Amino acid sequence: MKDSIKTVVIAGINSEIGKHLTETLIENKYRVIGLYQRGTSIEDYNNSNISFMEVDYFDLKSLESVVDNIKGELAGFVFMEIYFNLEDMLDFDYDEFAKSYQCNVFAMNFLVRELVKKMNHESSIVIVNSIEAYRGSFGASAYASAQAAKANLVQTFANIFTEMYGVRINSIMAGWIGGVMEDDNTFNKAKQIIPMKRLGHPEEIADDIFLMLTRHKYTTGSFLISDGGYLSVDEQSKTEDLDNGKFYKLLDNYFNNAKSGEMIWETSTMMANEWCTDPAEIQFMQNNIDAVNRGVKVERIFIFDEKNIEDFKNNQFIKLFERNDKVNDMFINRNAVEKENPKLLSVLGDGWIGIEDYVLLVDLPSDGTSRGYATLNKNEIENSRKCFEELKKYAIPLKDAFK
Repeated sequence: MKDSIKTVVIAGINSEIGKHLTETLIENKYRVIGLYQRGTSIEDYNNSNISFMEVDYFDLKSLESVVDNIKGELAGFVFMEIYFNLEDMLDFDYDEFAKSYQCNVFAMNFLVRELVKKMNHESSIVIVNSIEAYRGSFGASAYASAQAAKANLVQTFANIFTEMYGVRINSIMAGWIGGVMEDDNTFNKAKQIIPMKRLGHPEEIADDIFLMLTRHKYTTGSFLISDGGYLSVDEQSKTEDLDNGKFYKLLDNYFNNAKSGEMIWETSTMMANEWCTDPAEIQFMQNNIDAVNRGVKVERIFIFDEKNIEDFKNNQFIKLFERNDKVNDMFINRNAVEKENPKLLSVLGDGWIGIEDYVLLVDLPSDGTSRGYATLNKNEIENSRKCFEELKKYAIPLKDAFK
């Protein structure tokens, strides 16, 4: 009797995406053969339908040996192994450049061309790629150009092998993925650009791979971009960023229409364009006072380094808040948050103003072109509101800080 369990090979199974994809395949009654780079660790799933093969992606004989030891017919192959290194443009390492192509392109090319011979017209190949294929790179030219080569090969494979074997060959073009990439300032900046205002999750990419692998029966040589909208953004001409006049006009509108009992929650990171004698800023402060006098609940957090308290203690505009008992004004020592929970600061950015849970007005650095933007994105508002509540755990009354 023919084995009814279908087998999928995953190259790069020990990645976060690989782990989620493996779990999904097993739940759907597939057998998984996982390839992992020699010398790296692998998680033991303790499941008879999962087996592992160690491979050296940089060695042809090792790749040949793995292919020889994969027996039987395959329902699919997923290549998600990557080799990434940041480059020193003043002291370029050509060996590293070659290694990037060896793993990202040559190994992928070899495995596809050999494993496709073990497939039939119902089988599918998915190559996990990066949106770096569409952009030049400042510090990872080997990785980015290798992704572009992979993208071209996907279409070449579709031309050849879809006709030859009937195998579908497609690619998932992944964007900035949390849990896979380091969560540092670069990625925090990316989150501000991405329309969905967050990094992707490994399980989301795994879901995309699974669907491309097992569904989309009339799709080959195509690319599914899964990047939260990152590639579609023209950062130079973003329509959501507002100049000073438009931003403050929007603030005036929301503050003037806030009703008694509603909540306004605000943070100030003490940027240069805050709490100064600019007429628009003075009007904004007055809007706050008028709102609380109408019964609007206003909570404001001032967040800056404790060593700068004396610098702001005598600011005439901040004193207006300190003297108004209707405003719940608080101080947070930025250094303390940075040490204990720095992720809060990445969500905070340059500050925001939330009106209940229906709009968020986000501050941007003062660069002479924009002041901020407004969003109705429920996910961004919810994340900011949660951050605000977490920040309050570090807060003390502003008047106590100024004693």
